Amino acid sequence: MGTRSLTRIKDGKKELTVMYRQFDGYLDGHGYELAKWLVDASIVNGIRMDENRTIFNGMGCLAASMFKHFKEEAGGIYCYPAGSKDCWEEYNYIISESPKGQIKIKVTTDKPKEILFEGTANELLDKIEKENK
Repeated sequence: MGTRSLTRIKDGKKELTVMYRQFDGYLDGHGYELAKWLVDASIVNGIRMDENRTIFNGMGCLAASMFKHFKEEAGGIYCYPAGSKDCWEEYNYIISESPKGQIKIKVTTDKPKEILFEGTANELLDKIEKENK
């Protein structure tokens, strides 16, 4: 049986989409992969031609890029509508933007309801690496 997770992309208070992952949804799996993908990335408003860093032109761009990044073959990753819940998920990842344009990650569990992490991708990588030493 897989460890299921939902990854929610929020733009302000509005949830844009939900990515369902059927396997490896725990922090050392999906959390690590998500943080590695988002580390040093930024949200921008407009793309400069000389840009040479990882950027997303708003949260909708980040959402589309997330599916492109994680979806490699049939099955495993699914696009669910905003507001989806009770999908047998054990972990919830909420991706949002801070007022300064930083990408924030919040990780929760439902049973028991608990916040496991809240911060940046760099901070999540540090947490995972410290726990695995």
